[in-house]
Amino acid sequence: MKQIIKKYLLSLQYERGLSAKTIESYSLDLNKYVGYLEFKYGILHPNEIYMKHVKAFLADYLKFYDTKSSDGPDKKEYSSNTLSRYFSSIKGFHRYIVDEKISDKDPSIYLDRPRIVKKLPNFLEHNQIMSIIESVDTSHKFGLRDIALLYVLYSSGLRANEILSLKLTNLMLDEEFVRVLGKGSKERFVPISKIAISNLSNYLDNLRPALSKRNESLGYLFLNSRGQKLSRMSLWKIVNKYSLKAKINKKVSPHTFRHSFATHLIRGGASLRAVQEMLGHSDISTTQIYTHLDKSELKKVYDKYHPRS
Repeated sequence: MKQIIKKYLLSLQYERGLSAKTIESYSLDLNKYVGYLEFKYGILHPNEIYMKHVKAFLADYLKFYDTKSSDGPDKKEYSSNTLSRYFSSIKGFHRYIVDEKISDKDPSIYLDRPRIVKKLPNFLEHNQIMSIIESVDTSHKFGLRDIALLYVLYSSGLRANEILSLKLTNLMLDEEFVRVLGKGSKERFVPISKIAISNLSNYLDNLRPALSKRNESLGYLFLNSRGQKLSRMSLWKIVNKYSLKAKINKKVSPHTFRHSFATHLIRGGASLRAVQEMLGHSDISTTQIYTHLDKSELKKVYDKYHPRS
């Protein structure tokens, strides 16, 4: 069945134009799926798959993942969202099999989509974010880079991959914007704060030229000591280092800055559509979780201070 998966993934790439990252996720999901079916049931062809096998995979296989079993930048959050993604991968795969007349039955057709329980995102208060940023020692050789990086993270709400992929050509500092290539290769323009621009300019003038001489930087904005594009691991370590230094008593990741950015905008009265645009969400329902978060904060205040609560 692995050959069928390869053909299906090619159709996703060329006919539906899905991003390389999405196709990679589908590939991992489906190879785990057919590997499970072959190992547990000896199934080698789609005609042998029934709904009970699909249900068994979703129920049995995914239970081995534990969200508390790992930590760090590559920690996997296997939640109802993951279950939903597996569901979509499997449904699409079986639909393709029927369309291509590889099999005349779709064992996933009557499978109910799992209900997604949305978790409230982890965020920091403004003073906590600032204590992290202000803990950076700019007299240290990488301090100029780190403070610029943290300010851009907080003032733009970019995803980790997006900020690491920024190039000098993406900067529109005179207009106070950065041009971002997000998920699905969708381009958007995100405003950044004056203080972020000030620290970014300081880094560009006084540190980056020295770093870029050490290697071929390929025009990337944030560089490591060897003059190469900063890695995801390095970004996570930078955020973790200053969070510990600021004595923040909760786990902080680059995505925490993104959640904090969105939460603070909503609290300040920004429209949901504007926040959706800045975050690069294709579906506004993804952005709506920040309104739920704000309501939960209001309820805490109400419960604490209202005499009739």
